[in-house]
Amino acid sequence: MRVTPENYFRRQGLKPMDWNEVLKVVESRLASPDISIFQRLHRNFVGYPVERTCRAFYDFCTSSGLSDLLASFRFERLCRISTCASGFIVPGKEVLDIGAGGGYIAGYLSEERGARVSASDWSPECRKHLMDKGFQTFVNPNDAKLSGKQFDVLFAADSLGEVHADEDSWLREPENATDPGYPDELEQRYGFSDKLAGWKPFLRPGGKVLLFEPIGIPMFWQGAAISLRQSGWNVDILGPEPAWGLLLY
Repeated sequence: MRVTPENYFRRQGLKPMDWNEVLKVVESRLASPDISIFQRLHRNFVGYPVERTCRAFYDFCTSSGLSDLLASFRFERLCRISTCASGFIVPGKEVLDIGAGGGYIAGYLSEERGARVSASDWSPECRKHLMDKGFQTFVNPNDAKLSGKQFDVLFAADSLGEVHADEDSWLREPENATDPGYPDELEQRYGFSDKLAGWKPFLRPGGKVLLFEPIGIPMFWQGAAISLRQSGWNVDILGPEPAWGLLLY
């Protein structure tokens, strides 16, 4: 019998937690000086989420044994993404999990779906953690390309977006949905076409890209699909259940 993502993640010690619950456990695990470091790094990560602040926060959390807490905060999200991805991943497929973090989804796809999963992440501590779990690891997809590997599925779960890209809510305003410039505006802010431009050489013939971001706006995904089609991808929109995303091929 197939194990559901929820049951798998609970077996890994995860459970749904809100951020206040996470903070209470962080305070119980860390010494006072390290709590201050955690608070500072998290403040920088949330306030200015670029590569260096993300890497610093995840390096600290991973080396401090907090990966399970970050994953528990995203418990429902991990379940939804894993359920959706499962429909496209069959035993034996080569998968690259881009931005794999603590490796929980990678573990599910490997152990329960029978995929041969490799993982990439900016964070050196995350990569060390992933290697300890038995995954071949890379810094990024270009690093994987240099190794000569190709993949059946490139999988990016909440790892390509721009956290503050819609602070003015322009992309969310319903009246902007019919603006002819909407797809270009979205591309300027999120850069999906630019980020994925070099990914095709990593794919085996018939390979696919699965892209998920925590954005529940239909017109966002419609605009992203238009932009990516203009850059040469075939695109299917996934969602809303179990998760919004894109299938590219």
